[in-house]
Amino acid sequence: MNVTPRLRGAARLVFGNPVSLVYLALVLAAALFAVVDLAFVQHADASFSGVWVALLTAPTVFPLWLAGDALWGEAGSPQWYLILTLAVAALVNALLLGLVHRALRGRPGARGAVVSGGWHTQRHGEH
Repeated sequence: MNVTPRLRGAARLVFGNPVSLVYLALVLAAALFAVVDLAFVQHADASFSGVWVALLTAPTVFPLWLAGDALWGEAGSPQWYLILTLAVAALVNALLLGLVHRALRGRPGARGAVVSGGWHTQRHGEH
């Protein structure tokens, strides 16, 4: 069993269509905004810039965060886990958007035979 075509197909669904790419660009822009806001802007109170990333990766991120809370218990999830779950949730959401995009567009190979001048070109070629 060769895994490479399956990985290639999944990567095509995540990164190979405009819907997923726009979604991933929005998530990346929100994450960069949160990092810049955290690193370079002084706030008297806490900033809510990171909330946009969580909202963009919802609803997939919430079960992952709950699993982290169950895994680490009272201590809470470590920071690296929270960031990793945001990335994983964004990729899962992009994959799901890619599946929806493919379903709405239809598969290119699933079209019927082309009829040209009375000949079915699927079986007889162009005449």
